[in-house]
Amino acid sequence: MAVSDQGRLTAMRSVLFHVGVAGRAGINVTDFNCLSLLDKEGPLTPHDLAVRLGLTRGGAITAVVDRLQRAGYVRRGRDAADRRRVLVELVREGPYRALQEILGDLNRAYADLAADYSDAELTVIHDFAVRADDVMRKQTRRLWRD
Repeated sequence: MAVSDQGRLTAMRSVLFHVGVAGRAGINVTDFNCLSLLDKEGPLTPHDLAVRLGLTRGGAITAVVDRLQRAGYVRRGRDAADRRRVLVELVREGPYRALQEILGDLNRAYADLAADYSDAELTVIHDFAVRADDVMRKQTRRLWRD
């Protein structure tokens, strides 16, 4: 199916783009993915980050958070609702702002692309993208369980 084939190509190119952005920022792609999750979902516990990134809860996620904290990208803090829980929060100033500048060209290119479509068409495209993301999440979870 043409849509599925194009989706796979776009996903592959997205992975390569993320590797390139991470390299420009001097971090690895797992660290970049962690920052992307925190940017879109807000503060998360190390456990929640590990699950979403497909990492082991202990050492691997601790190493990611430690690296990002030392580099000034994140900070750890206590959850105001439950002081026993630690949350990892994105620090939007400093190095993350520079990372956002690297992503600026992509954001502008997407905005230019979206300008070619009507509001009704963008609604359909957005619906498809959300549903395709759900398919990818479910398929990824299935692979991690097997």
